[in-house]
Amino acid sequence: MNRKTVLGAAVWAALCGMSLGAAANDDADPKLIAARQKFFGIENVDSKGRVKKDKVIFSWATNTTYVASLGGRVILLDSYINKPELPTAGSLDVRRTKVLPQDFIDAQPEAIFLGHGHGDHADNAAYVAKWTGATIYASPETCQVMQLDVARMFADPNLHNGGVRMIPDDKPVNCVGVVPAGSQPGEYSGTLANPAGGTARVRRIDQLDPHVCIVAFKFIHSGTAPVDTSFSHTPLNNLGDPRYDGRVFTTPAVTYPAMFPTGMPFTPPNNAALRVPGQLNTTTSGFGSPPGIPAGAIEIFYHFVLRGKNNFSFTWLNSAGPATEGIGSDPGLVSLAQYNDPVNNGPQIALAREIGASLYGLMDRLPSPDVLLGSIVSLGATNNQQRDIIKVIQHLKPRVYYPGHTTDVAQPGSAMYHSINWKQTASNMGFAQSEWPELRTQIDPNDFFVPQVFDPADERWEKSHEFERRMDAACHH
Repeated sequence: MNRKTVLGAAVWAALCGMSLGAAANDDADPKLIAARQKFFGIENVDSKGRVKKDKVIFSWATNTTYVASLGGRVILLDSYINKPELPTAGSLDVRRTKVLPQDFIDAQPEAIFLGHGHGDHADNAAYVAKWTGATIYASPETCQVMQLDVARMFADPNLHNGGVRMIPDDKPVNCVGVVPAGSQPGEYSGTLANPAGGTARVRRIDQLDPHVCIVAFKFIHSGTAPVDTSFSHTPLNNLGDPRYDGRVFTTPAVTYPAMFPTGMPFTPPNNAALRVPGQLNTTTSGFGSPPGIPAGAIEIFYHFVLRGKNNFSFTWLNSAGPATEGIGSDPGLVSLAQYNDPVNNGPQIALAREIGASLYGLMDRLPSPDVLLGSIVSLGATNNQQRDIIKVIQHLKPRVYYPGHTTDVAQPGSAMYHSINWKQTASNMGFAQSEWPELRTQIDPNDFFVPQVFDPADERWEKSHEFERRMDAACHH
């Protein structure tokens, strides 16, 4: 997957005049145009369905899923949709999430990047890839699951839709394993016998070359660590908005009518007699970890640099785990129980900590991103709130941070609580506000599909010589 490329501003300018990907067709596809306008805004999509090539655009499609256009090249970051429902009857669409997998298909992404394989990230990936030819990037273990998804969907009798095949054929999807199967996070080379003697590395992905440099490495999924006694703790209020589903309170007496009444689910029920036309099972098998393939929690960190003026860059990380302790399910890491029993697990704990430190070391050596699309939600929030994503931010030093994962695990409408707690936790940790990124909190569902548009040529994104040095080191190996 290695490719060495040097590209200057002149070539970037040439690229901006090119037609890229599926949008290059001379014949305008009404579905393509409509889908791209839905995600990227009417003003950013021309009459052929081509997205502006001098802009970077992110469109939040629930949880940590983004439809992104990088200089006109369209990709998916995750493929999950929170609460997908069939369109409602009548002229007014009252669904909370007004999108279905078909919208992703119509947008014609050329690639799908999966942060990890759990269903709230990888649902729909194989389905979209089968209908678009998009290449999936994931862990090799999640790629195995993608092929199981293909086999299951092709074998689905789909009787409630007239027996029509869900996908065109049973051929495997093109899924690229980003890191070696069964590897330690960061491919750290240390061992139990010599835990401090290892090194970590990143991998190059050439999908968008020469336009965009992409590097990736295996990180750690969120999880529970012991309470960190190095700072005081402010409990998280993970409370949803009672108006979304409707709620009746007796003291004082008040009724909130449902803003988004429950509709007909897109995913069919297990009871075949209750299925209705339009429903399709495009979920990933076993929530990403079917029997024998524990793939769901294998986390991949992705870093993108657009070559050209200012080398605009962003990081996408859909889960951040306790790298400080090295707690997780990947090879070389330890469980919480092991960590709490150092007498019997001393060497294992030492190796796990070295792995975690090496991951932060990789971040220190990467060019700092202009934008971080990163989960603010952690399965370890009860003990340490947002500590783990804050530590990532301290090492990456992004300029702008979009907190994600606020529709799943997080309660619907709770994004502001998570953002407030992030600030409280950062302050408690002694993280100076002058060093914080600009937080751009998005509120579900109001900010779904609201395009976030960046001009890579804007002087705000001008880079230092140190950035250029780090970019060369990351992208030219």
